[in-house]
Amino acid sequence: MTIADRVVQLAKNRQLTVLALLLTEANKVVSGGRIIDAVWGDAPPVTADKQIQTCVWRLRSAFEKAGGTGLIETARGGYLLRLPDGCLDTQVFERAMLRGRERAEDGDLAGAVEEYRSALALFQGRPMAELDSPAIEAVAAYWSERRLSVLEECLDIELAMGRHRELVSELRLLVDEYPLREQLRGRLMTALYLSDRRADALAVYRAGRATLVSNLGLDPCARLQDLHRRIIAGHPVSSPQPQRARYAAKIPAQLPADTGDFTGRSDDLDWLDQELRRDRTGGTPIITLIGRGGVGKSALAVHAAHRAQDRFPDGQLHADLRGSTSPLRPQVVLSGFLQALGTPERSIPSDLANQATLFRSITAGKRLLVLLDDAASSAQIEPLLPGGSDSAVLCTSQSSMAETPGATTRRVDGLDTADAVRLLSRLIGAERVSREPESSRAIIGLCGHLPLAIRAAGARLHTRPTFRLERFVDHLADEKRRVAELTYGSLDTGARLTAAADRLSPAERRLWLALSILELPHISAWVAATVAGTSEGEAQRLLDGLADHQLIDVVDGNRLGGSHYEYHPLLRILARQRADQELDAAGLIDALDRLADVFSWLEDRAHRALDPHGAPGQPTLPPEGVLRIGQGLLRDVTHHAELWLAQERPNLPWLRTLATARDHRGPKLPTQQSRALPAGHHVA
Repeated sequence: MTIADRVVQLAKNRQLTVLALLLTEANKVVSGGRIIDAVWGDAPPVTADKQIQTCVWRLRSAFEKAGGTGLIETARGGYLLRLPDGCLDTQVFERAMLRGRERAEDGDLAGAVEEYRSALALFQGRPMAELDSPAIEAVAAYWSERRLSVLEECLDIELAMGRHRELVSELRLLVDEYPLREQLRGRLMTALYLSDRRADALAVYRAGRATLVSNLGLDPCARLQDLHRRIIAGHPVSSPQPQRARYAAKIPAQLPADTGDFTGRSDDLDWLDQELRRDRTGGTPIITLIGRGGVGKSALAVHAAHRAQDRFPDGQLHADLRGSTSPLRPQVVLSGFLQALGTPERSIPSDLANQATLFRSITAGKRLLVLLDDAASSAQIEPLLPGGSDSAVLCTSQSSMAETPGATTRRVDGLDTADAVRLLSRLIGAERVSREPESSRAIIGLCGHLPLAIRAAGARLHTRPTFRLERFVDHLADEKRRVAELTYGSLDTGARLTAAADRLSPAERRLWLALSILELPHISAWVAATVAGTSEGEAQRLLDGLADHQLIDVVDGNRLGGSHYEYHPLLRILARQRADQELDAAGLIDALDRLADVFSWLEDRAHRALDPHGAPGQPTLPPEGVLRIGQGLLRDVTHHAELWLAQERPNLPWLRTLATARDHRGPKLPTQQSRALPAGHHVA
């Protein structure tokens, strides 16, 4: 062992055994028990622990004299030898061998032999021959076998290059050293025969057969016997042929099965067909379908991918990234992709950067379709993008994926009524739907037009063949039981819809739950800011996060340059159920009181702006909530009063009821949530 070209002086005793064990497990903790077993076996002395400590101390002293400090660390229960990557001969050997294998697979045989021989030159005699520890001897035996295996690979390449005569002497020495290794004997016979030394080749076979019979009582293997027969008959014998192609060509076909009863989505499918078949220049096209859980993104993507298979003759790759539950690491996905494309497992790098580089290199120039289902973020899919512009990536996600460069995005919403009714007909029978068309449409509406909910409803109705649809509508109309009725086996509507809620920040989650209590047709940023007790800018950021997770929807109608939001009906139910369990009653009451105060002042201010002389009394100072929201709201209400009142008109009845309830209670509020709400709504 050397440190900076200086030889470390060690005594040839148990210090070498301890060092050898630490080297074989470099950068890993080796327990004291393993070290003791390696040094003394089954009969350690009573002072074994202290003697090992002394050995380690002496090793550290020897390292320090050679200029190496801090190499051996004391860890919990053992010791660790800290070494930089690439400083062990075993590591250098493996890397040179891999380079040689890659060159051979690329057809560069001369370069491969050079790499193999440089790796083999690292061996000088039997590894760790001076140590008699059984634990070390097992490691030494491994590396002896490893060297011989790599040497055989190298010999095959050299024989394929026609170096028969040059190899005869080396092969004779190897056969003498390993007389029972039939692969080596076969290579020597081949080299002799191809060097026009037929008699010598047959003599090698006879000697080998005699050795096998006398030592093992066995005849040579079938392959060696066949080679012997060919040599006797004078038939051609070929040199062992290394793999010439870098990777065996494979065409993956990983698309999941298409949905047999896929229904509707004609506009979405036309758009996807056009995008998947479009000729592009530049980077790999990324087509992203976004939407909430249960809306049918995956089924749509799989159906479109099957329709476009002919556009991608080099295959289709698929991965469920599990972004909405427990996202997969890109390394796991890439390893599977590389193996599906024919990359030997041994040739797959362990780190993400090199895996991604190799994947891009292999896929460059290919026409592949990569379907990535349920992506968590742009960061998760970026390493999975193939090389070139001939392939395409089709991705589904509950996130907006807005940060993905060059992505073409389409939002997927629920089925329209006609397609939804057709799907229900396929699930429970067209005759049953035709008997109760109004109830069928009512079921669709109560399912929020979500394919997953419709399928769950269909599965439940399928088990109740005599159950009238009208009665099922009554069950679904009860919000307390609706989500349970729309869950059947793996068709878990509630879990799929709210998976994204578990990834919210605490502030986003509180706002999502609190806003669900409001009976407003739409939610403006000022409403969210008031409920959250924050500025409009901060509330807008929280709303952006909720919209990005598909937990609220952005809707049209805000002509003042802002945004309006609304809940999907099933999500509102689920949010309210969680709000009952999670929100503090007093805090919710305070939020509703703030909303009542702010709305009352804003409405009065808007009316005064429209008719300064018509409003009785003196204008009041804005409450603290208005000032906290920001100047943008004051400007809208003052200078665009008519427009502000018009866009808030759908919300006015409930907000006025809330303000009236607040006025009747007075400034001191009771602690029951239910008394803070307008009539018609109750929070348990």
